Amino acid sequence: MRFSLLVFFAFFSIACFGRVSPVSVYDFDIKHWNSADGLSSNSVRAISQDSFGYVWVGTLYGLNRFDGHHFTQFSTKTSRQLASNSINKLLLDQQGYMWVGTKAGLSGFNPQTLQFDRYPILAEVTSIVQVAPEEIWVAAENLFKVKQGKVSRIHSIKEAVMQMEVAGDSVFISTSKALFKLSLQGEIEQIALPEELQQHPLYDLSWFNNTLHFASESGYFHLDENQQVARCDIHGVDNSAVYKMFKDSSGNDWISGYNKLYHRHAGQEWQHISAEELGSSPWFSDIFEDKDHNIWLASFSEGLYRASPGKMRRVVGKGQQDMVVRSVRYSARLDSLLVATQTNVGLLKADQHFLELVDHQSLGQSTVYDFYDSSNLLWLGTDTGLLLYNFDDGQISRPFEELIGTSIRVVQPHSETGLWFGGASGLYHYNGEVLKAAPFNADLESAFVTVIEDQGQELLVGTTSGLYAYQHEKLNRVGLGTPLFGAYITSVLSLSDQQLLVATLDDGLFIKSPEGQWQQYDSSNGLPLDPVVSLWYDKDSDYLWASSLKGLFRFRPPAEHDGGKIVNFELILSPYDRQLGTAPGRCCNGAGHSKVAKWQDQLWYPSLKGLVAVPISLTLASNRSLQPLLQEISGQKSYRLLPEQHQVVLETSDRNISIRYSALEFIKANSVEFRYQLLGFDQEWQQVGQRREAIYTNLPPGSYQFVVQARYASQNWTEQQQLTVELVVPRLFTETIVYKGLWALLVILALYGLAWLWRRNAIMQQQELTKLVRLRTAELENSNSRLSELNEQLSQLTHKDTLTGLRNRRFMFEQLPKDVEQYQHNRDAMLQQGKCIALLQLDMDNFKAINDAYGNSAGDTVLQQISGLLLRESRGADYVVRYAGEQFVLVLRDVEYASVRDFALQLNQLVAQANFQIPDGRTVSLTCSIGYSCFPLELLGGQLISWEISLQLAEIALNKVKESGRNGCATLDFDPQVDAFEFEDSGHIDMQIEKLLADGLAWFELKSYRP
Repeated sequence: MRFSLLVFFAFFSIACFGRVSPVSVYDFDIKHWNSADGLSSNSVRAISQDSFGYVWVGTLYGLNRFDGHHFTQFSTKTSRQLASNSINKLLLDQQGYMWVGTKAGLSGFNPQTLQFDRYPILAEVTSIVQVAPEEIWVAAENLFKVKQGKVSRIHSIKEAVMQMEVAGDSVFISTSKALFKLSLQGEIEQIALPEELQQHPLYDLSWFNNTLHFASESGYFHLDENQQVARCDIHGVDNSAVYKMFKDSSGNDWISGYNKLYHRHAGQEWQHISAEELGSSPWFSDIFEDKDHNIWLASFSEGLYRASPGKMRRVVGKGQQDMVVRSVRYSARLDSLLVATQTNVGLLKADQHFLELVDHQSLGQSTVYDFYDSSNLLWLGTDTGLLLYNFDDGQISRPFEELIGTSIRVVQPHSETGLWFGGASGLYHYNGEVLKAAPFNADLESAFVTVIEDQGQELLVGTTSGLYAYQHEKLNRVGLGTPLFGAYITSVLSLSDQQLLVATLDDGLFIKSPEGQWQQYDSSNGLPLDPVVSLWYDKDSDYLWASSLKGLFRFRPPAEHDGGKIVNFELILSPYDRQLGTAPGRCCNGAGHSKVAKWQDQLWYPSLKGLVAVPISLTLASNRSLQPLLQEISGQKSYRLLPEQHQVVLETSDRNISIRYSALEFIKANSVEFRYQLLGFDQEWQQVGQRREAIYTNLPPGSYQFVVQARYASQNWTEQQQLTVELVVPRLFTETIVYKGLWALLVILALYGLAWLWRRNAIMQQQELTKLVRLRTAELENSNSRLSELNEQLSQLTHKDTLTGLRNRRFMFEQLPKDVEQYQHNRDAMLQQGKCIALLQLDMDNFKAINDAYGNSAGDTVLQQISGLLLRESRGADYVVRYAGEQFVLVLRDVEYASVRDFALQLNQLVAQANFQIPDGRTVSLTCSIGYSCFPLELLGGQLISWEISLQLAEIALNKVKESGRNGCATLDFDPQVDAFEFEDSGHIDMQIEKLLADGLAWFELKSYRP
């Protein structure tokens, strides 16, 4: 979300303005919404609030209802009585009716029913005021009156009306040339406008403190005691355009100007925010205060803004020139805060005045990390060494030559006498006379000291590479075996019950229990912000406060009944919260030891925009009660509830419904949680967090109670924050007892009819069966004679080879086309997975020699053993075919391209290594030749889709192996330039292959097994 507004809140002293207690500009939080959040347009023109509490936002492209979380849009498409989508003015009258002025005329609607009305005013509406309980005046070129729903023309004003403002029983009306004061009794008074106001349009009239104020293109004016229009000569407000004036209920006054927003409070000077400070130029067309005293601002181009009182203050001392604060520490002796800015060091007194002690020249370019006030001396630890300020003569000196140029991060009192100085060159002790280096400096892994916690008997020393404990002249590493070992230490805090808290730069927060057990907290187990840069314990409230560069949070010390763990981290200021005058996520940039101080029951933190003051007694839980609102029930039609309506009867066909609910919260909308239950349907509460919609499908007929509860995350569920609505789902005729009875009767009659038909059919079948038995007996005798003939024919048609039990050629020529067709159906998936159909032709080498030497029975035995070997090596999805004599074909289905060659080589090796036993007990050895090819074959112009050609290519490769001396495997590879068109004529494959081989466009890949 884009944050472009920094509302600068100051104070006002002119007699025509009110008076409230002074409030700092930084005490307010800002929130911004635009079209990315659901707003119909970034050009917002008007804001109002209805009696329920919804905020209504009029934009260039429609009307929006806002509950703090969601924008519901209304336009001419959804509400035909809305005159135009371009909204200029919104006004809620005393009867709770909302008037909508648009570029094309006047409309209105009832916020309870959301029913729009159209009024016969067709010109652009520029102003709407209520002059009586049931009387509205409308400026739309001419002046109109709407009374009891009827529109009439007010003829007292003959010119085009621009703006109006009610003042008691009169109405001020501005035209392009004059200002008129018209009483409700019809008396009229004309006041001349100065020439500079006649030449430029008037944007707003505002009556407060018994005088009228003008916002115009040429500046800010008022009506003086002589009833003359005069310029407001106010320091800080220039003569550029002013668009809106507003006085809130606290007496604060706002002025929206060209590229600036002005504000002041009684007794204070005007202050403003420029376009550079805003980051953009959101000219504000409307300013509105809601029932909870939040200020809403409508920007012409940047969307919607809300300014509300924050939970902390930002303080820039009076007379403090530099807002960037680096360090802060409380001085009890001076009862003031020691404040180090980017350019100087001074005291912030109780009356918020800043008294400079060390000027920019004396401080040089140094950054103050820590300071300590003692006996009219102020010790300053800086990044260029140690400085000493004398309160008596105001002089600055560098007391120790050995620390000149050394970064000093820590200046802390010794538990007995003197001071500790820690920094880039280790730890030093000053006893009031002599400066001595700590005896353990050489033993520190990192000599850069960041933290000192002097507990008397034990000294804790934090460095950029771990935490150490020095006791009885021994230095020990703290946190051995934990990520604390070697961590960059930013803060250390000891509690009275022997708990130790250690904050680190990159490893989160560590807590040591009294028993010596360490717990680590980081973003993975609940730590809301890191790195933690400061820790503070407030004994009275029993809260531990932690700060980071992104915000603030607090938590209770771990207790035994909670298992020694932190139960809840309470986020005080998140990276997404934005205080006025600051960038989001920039909170507490303190360095060294002086990152937090307690004073006036507040914790003070340094920031880039002054000091952040947080009350120690801060209460996060809201004291207001959330009231759930039911917005809409939608199914096949939409159902809207009137305020006193507690029952909704759905249409008989509406069984799938969506229930939208909400709770108005404009400050902490993301902290609102909901739960709901449909009594009679849900067995338990549905915990839905921030979701604001309940969806039910297939609801049975009946009466249900929809109950929704809302709460803040820090509250408990209560019936006081609950809404109950009865939902009635009527029965369909098909769900009534009469309908079900008719169906039962129909089923009984149908069963009876089926039983009668079954009985009748059984008798007829018995008669027919007797006849068939006689006929079938005669036919059986004739069939027996044919049985032997059919068996003979069947054996010829079988798909098995009688000798080996393998599939025969007939089976392959019938099955292979089916496999190819199946592959083509899944072609894309198979190609993506790199799979194909592989055809392997295998021929036993010199098999004839077996028959000649040992007889045909020995050859048959060897063929059977070879068949068994091939079956064992093939997969279940593959099949082995005895192609002819000692020649076999293996069809590998859905096999990966890359594995075919390895399978062929493995098969060639297994045959060569096998010993085949013949009937007389002897064994013989054989080798084989294998030719293989894959389907489909990727070629230029398309893929080869004929499995017959693939089989021929495998045979050609087999012949190549035989010519090369047998006992090997071969396949044909083709150049990418070979076109599939070359193989269209399958009758001349041999000639085509020879030509491709001769041209170097094809080659054999030949591998052989040699033992």
